Amino acid sequence: MSNCVEWIEDMLGAIKESQNPQVSSMIEFCGKACASRKNAEEGMRQLKVSATNCNTRADYVALLNENIPVTIREVEDGIIMHLGKEKCSCPIASEISKNEDMLCECTRGHEKAVWSNFFGKPVDVEIVESFLRGGNDCVIKILV
Repeated sequence: MSNCVEWIEDMLGAIKESQNPQVSSMIEFCGKACASRKNAEEGMRQLKVSATNCNTRADYVALLNENIPVTIREVEDGIIMHLGKEKCSCPIASEISKNEDMLCECTRGHEKAVWSNFFGKPVDVEIVESFLRGGNDCVIKILV
């Protein structure tokens, strides 16, 4: 295990132990930066153009279901996306052996950045289910 991985694991453990939302937001910020580095928001540009005719949440859900190969449904307070993965797709998840569930906060930041850009306004994202937290899929809720 590299010193960098040990440092990350120590940091994740300290953040988890602190239970301080401001401290946890640092991991979320890392996810936002990852989205930017990987041009994830740019990848949504064409889909965002297609969404200009969407007026309701149901319109967005229909558009997303037509264009993204995941299960998407509307719920009272947002949109649920079952990402249909077989394992966590975080590039560092396989290197982390403890407190890996905190990486889901990074994913939350990534998804907030992408979907805030798509909807043209700040949105919040909840991690409903994840592999790193004992689930069978990665499921997010976009609160929009």
